[in-house]
Amino acid sequence: MVTKCTQSSPPFPWNEQERLAALRGYEILDTDREVEFDDIARIAAQICDAPIAVVNFVEEDRQWFKSEIGLGVRQTPLNVSICAHAILQEDLFIVPDTTIDARFSDNPLVTGEPRLRFYAGALLKTPSGLPLGTVCVLGTEARPKGLTSGQADALSALARSVMRELELRVANQALRASEERLRLALQAGRMVAWERNLPSDFVTRSETAKDLLGIVSGPVSNFIANLHPEDRTRARARAQGLKADREEMRYVHPDNGRTIWLSARSITIPEVGEPKKVIGVTFDITDRKLAEDELWHMANHDALTGLANRMMFQRCLEGEIEAAESNGTSVSLLLLDLDDFKSVNDTLGHDAGDALLVEMSRRLSGLAGEGDTIARLGGDEFAIIKGTDLKGAMAFADRITEVMARRFNYLGHRLATKASIGIASFPDHHRSAIELMKDADIALYHAKAERRGCAVVYTEAARERIEQRVRLLAEVREGLTANQFVPFYQPKVSLQTGQIVGLEALARWQHPERGVLTPGAFGPAFADPETATAMGARMIVHVARDIGSWLTQGLECGRVAMNFASAEFANPHLAKYVLGALWDAGVPTRYFEVEVTESVFLDRGTETALAVLQEFASAGVSIALDDFGTGFASLTHLKRYPVNHIKIDQSFVRELETDKEDSAIVSAVIRMGQSLGMEVTAEGVETHGQARVLTEMGCGQAQGYLYAKPIVGSRIPWLLSNWQIPGLSEPTTEHATRFTG
Repeated sequence: MVTKCTQSSPPFPWNEQERLAALRGYEILDTDREVEFDDIARIAAQICDAPIAVVNFVEEDRQWFKSEIGLGVRQTPLNVSICAHAILQEDLFIVPDTTIDARFSDNPLVTGEPRLRFYAGALLKTPSGLPLGTVCVLGTEARPKGLTSGQADALSALARSVMRELELRVANQALRASEERLRLALQAGRMVAWERNLPSDFVTRSETAKDLLGIVSGPVSNFIANLHPEDRTRARARAQGLKADREEMRYVHPDNGRTIWLSARSITIPEVGEPKKVIGVTFDITDRKLAEDELWHMANHDALTGLANRMMFQRCLEGEIEAAESNGTSVSLLLLDLDDFKSVNDTLGHDAGDALLVEMSRRLSGLAGEGDTIARLGGDEFAIIKGTDLKGAMAFADRITEVMARRFNYLGHRLATKASIGIASFPDHHRSAIELMKDADIALYHAKAERRGCAVVYTEAARERIEQRVRLLAEVREGLTANQFVPFYQPKVSLQTGQIVGLEALARWQHPERGVLTPGAFGPAFADPETATAMGARMIVHVARDIGSWLTQGLECGRVAMNFASAEFANPHLAKYVLGALWDAGVPTRYFEVEVTESVFLDRGTETALAVLQEFASAGVSIALDDFGTGFASLTHLKRYPVNHIKIDQSFVRELETDKEDSAIVSAVIRMGQSLGMEVTAEGVETHGQARVLTEMGCGQAQGYLYAKPIVGSRIPWLLSNWQIPGLSEPTTEHATRFTG
């Protein structure tokens, strides 16, 4: 059960004095830090991806931390304790955002350092159900989704581990009590007290030995014979020593065959001459070992799929490379990403996405050979280490893509996905684990960029392209910070009247060393969503201000179009931001046009793009489809999306006068646009002949170097004021060259 913070709970649903007495009975308060508890706090922080983790006990006036990671204090007053609320709950207590929770919004730890925003705590409860405190994780950022189910289960398991440790301590403390209490403790703690006579090697054992070990008093060999074979030789050797000793071992119960873990502690009693006896205690630590195994597994495996996690995978990769280098063999790394995984999550929910991940993990495990390591690195990304060369890795990748593409049923839905794979190999590529991971990641990037559902082997050329892209992105971001990107404008001319009927805003980079650069020099940066969004935000502010300035001067500029990258349409608030910029500049929406390419209709998140475009259209903004005919958009998209302007790509205009196919395509697009009541503009018009043919076909508008090159915004007032109407079908050479900027 997970309790999210929604309202106050009634105070103290138990006897507070009994609770405090139980807490003090564990004798844990104000003790030094111990590795067992520090490990639990550290694992909690790692599993829950939190910067702060605490093992905490709540007293009447304070909360005291047995262990803390990332907090820096050992106690706080009770009146600032979130854990004091957590112990009032039945189980896991989660506060997704303390700043909007009335109980914690004015807490000094929220309003001041360390500015806690997120809390999740699992109860430390006595066997009788009294709450002592929590194992909790905290963060400085809100987490609306709280914890995953795997994280929640892990946090609860860690709380149980703390209580097991406390209970074990109680048992150990009982050993130091009176003989009567010792007898009871031996029975309760599954312990055996014993005394070994060294001359005869006879061991006298307490009555609990029969239940725990399946043997009674007798030769030491009776005990050693039942040890796990891997521990037996070491135990015989240690039996010859006479010093105080502590040892852990596996023991196979002779009655039921069950293997348990034992810990033995002993001391040799000094006597005159040779020592005559050793006394000790042996106790069952199986629960502790199981808890340690559980903690180790949680720290090294993915909670959802059970595969190795990133941390364990990294260690395995380093070890495999080291072994291959020593043996002169090869080892290959395959990074795998599920295509369209996000679509499954978005359409069917995260439960379906989790089912897909589990199924793909099962298939990968079925394909893996002995010695292969399979890991889930996060999200829908998997990794495989295989002791083979590149040829073997490619063959294995082919099997993966074939098996992963098979459909499977989930609650009546036929789910399917493909896998894109990046491959790198030692010693063919880099020799360190970190660099080999980069190599495989680069190959994966190219697999997804080229054609999904395929495998790509790393090449140095691919790395160089990535590094060039990274350098370009860094330089573009610096240019954005320095306001080096500005809009240039190219007029759109009516083929019937020769008048300027609008402008297109085109991004230009005023580079301090290379001069004015067109998108041909920085276009790859638009593939990065963050950069594309930043560029669009900068451009719309410039464009809106320019339009507002021209209108204030009484200039009629027509509609000014601006092209938005497909990544920008992933933002559902894009229209609000653009309309706000126009409003701030005093620009009516009829003077603005949004240009989109066909990729907007085909990318993921098309529903978001549709909503954004409809919001633009409702506000009176024209929508133009740019570069029409070069992609995969269909007539269905023209019907579904609020497009009212088609722009014919210049690749069809270039050979318009000589290529019959281009001429037929352009003519068909113009007729289609007319039939649908849409404006049609031809891009890249550079010759009188092209203009004449377009006019004869009935094309409404043209744009290109025949009329003017793109010019800086400050020159537009001069262009509009001095524009001379050219011939309707044959602009003069003098006119065409006059407005080239």
